[in-house]
Amino acid sequence: MSACFTTSYYYSIILRFYLPLCPRQVRYNKCNRPLKNGGRNMKKALVIINKTAGMGKKAQLENTLIRNLKSQDYEPVIRYTEAAGFKHIIQEHAPDTDLIVAAGGDGTISELVSILGKENINIPIAVIPAGTVNDFARANNIPLNPITAAKELDTSITKTIDTIKINNTYAAYMVAFGNFMTSFAKVNSSVKNKVGRGAYLIKGLRTLIKLTPYRVSIKIDKLEMEVDSVFTLASKISSVGSVEKLLPEAKPDDGLLHILNIEPINIKDIVQLIYMAFTGNITKHPKVMYLTAEQAEIKTKDLKEMNIDGDLYDYKDVMVSVVKDGLTLTDNQKN
Repeated sequence: MSACFTTSYYYSIILRFYLPLCPRQVRYNKCNRPLKNGGRNMKKALVIINKTAGMGKKAQLENTLIRNLKSQDYEPVIRYTEAAGFKHIIQEHAPDTDLIVAAGGDGTISELVSILGKENINIPIAVIPAGTVNDFARANNIPLNPITAAKELDTSITKTIDTIKINNTYAAYMVAFGNFMTSFAKVNSSVKNKVGRGAYLIKGLRTLIKLTPYRVSIKIDKLEMEVDSVFTLASKISSVGSVEKLLPEAKPDDGLLHILNIEPINIKDIVQLIYMAFTGNITKHPKVMYLTAEQAEIKTKDLKEMNIDGDLYDYKDVMVSVVKDGLTLTDNQKN
């Protein structure tokens, strides 16, 4: 036996037994996926973090997510959002991703739902609320503290919830009309980060005293009406503008749009409506029309903007419909 053969033989033996034990060695299967100790496949979790969201301690959040996901056999891939959006990130990673974790506010969730819908991607998502209002998290009973939500994230339990389609795009939960809701979307990000929900309260109170009326047409099935309005809303969930009980009958998986329209109001009406909104009784006010439907066509006159999931968009006449079971959501609910 030659010296060269002997050396090669013993070297191969050393590699065979040493490398699997080396903690720094990353092992892969034939699909180029990391293997956990013992040879089990590690699933991939794409973590999208909105770097402008109103949360502190981003490093702590990132570390908490990494520890939790790895304990559940996920290999996390961390990506931060960019000003131009994160569609390219989803497209790049979706083919071999088993879970998408979105850490951000309602706008981040809305963009993710829109991308998944347009690209026909069906991957479970987990939500870490890191925005100012976090209506989506409120309605789905997710802890509003992002660190707590990250710690309690359980990927083994999922549920399906509805989303909505607005014309040829997708959204998480609502579209609204009137300067009351569009004023919310105009609150500066830096102000939101400093003041929090109070920024919306201040802006909302200022807007309430100068609501601009408009004409709205709402068509549901065979029912069509045209009325004066100062606020029109079609929502999938109960919480809107951080008012958790605005539409108490709305459930994320009920297959229905919950449509609210408020006629022009005076100061007395405003006081009553504020109280009734926070107590879950706004639909009982005589100047409020409340309807439910699977689909609605909404047209207005004289409006230039509309609010979709908390963000401002140029106005368009809309056909809004429920996408039943449009999203698979992991569980990190409040106990």
